[in-house]
Amino acid sequence: MRVYRNATTGDRGFLVRMDDRDWIRMDRGAGVEDLRPYRASDWIEERETRRLSAAAVARVAFDADRALCAALGLVKESRRDWLSLSDSERIQWMNDGPPDDPRSALRSAVIAALEGV
Repeated sequence: MRVYRNATTGDRGFLVRMDDRDWIRMDRGAGVEDLRPYRASDWIEERETRRLSAAAVARVAFDADRALCAALGLVKESRRDWLSLSDSERIQWMNDGPPDDPRSALRSAVIAALEGV
């Protein structure tokens, strides 16, 4: 199976052929069917194993932030899911993260811990 990364978001997907067309099946976990039309300009084939992408690290930091928000009683923030964010919201979170401590400190710690992984 050929693995691809979105050139903009870093999301991972797999090239599949259906109905004489190429599609990308997004890597969303078991039981989640998310197909996108394959456009060569939008996807980069992974030819070798790489370190975690910035998007993957951001997702781990986002999930850690959700857990912290739940512990702090920040209900709205703790219910947000990475996959429910728009691409622009994900990119903004990757670049900026949460605005205040201890959430921003946790994000920085997660990113530092995953550097080089």
